[in-house]
Amino acid sequence: MGLQETCRLAAELVEEFGEAVHEVAERAIATFEADGCADRALMWRAIHAILGDIAAKRVDPHAPIAIH
Repeated sequence: MGLQETCRLAAELVEEFGEAVHEVAERAIATFEADGCADRALMWRAIHAILGDIAAKRVDPHAPIAIH
């Protein structure tokens, strides 16, 4: 999954779960780490970071993403 798709997924999660989405992401990270699924936990860590950027209005999830 690329950055643009991950950002759109994060935006959809915000729309679906609202503020609770941060807790959902944190639980997913903890669960995957406990189950030894490091790759899945890493993906949820990335989603969690993007969720924070969306909440802080640093990222518009519907705009093209520029990486500098």
